[in-house]
Amino acid sequence: MITLPGIAVQSQIYESSASVVYRGIGDDGRAIVVKMLKQDYPSPQELTSYRQEYEITISLNLEGVVKAYRTHLRS
Repeated sequence: MITLPGIAVQSQIYESSASVVYRGIGDDGRAIVVKMLKQDYPSPQELTSYRQEYEITISLNLEGVVKAYRTHLRS
């Protein structure tokens, strides 16, 4: 299992060829989901896709939909 500062990672909930998704609890007690890219240097197309995914996620304000709080995508 991975170690992330400020997050108690509980389990891996998904893995694809490009990313891994973990469930955890933040230091503030909030349940969180972390999506991490497997590649250190994703292609511009992959970065565009991840940014679009993030933008769609933050625009959804529906009960039961995971809320996006921040991203660490680099330009």
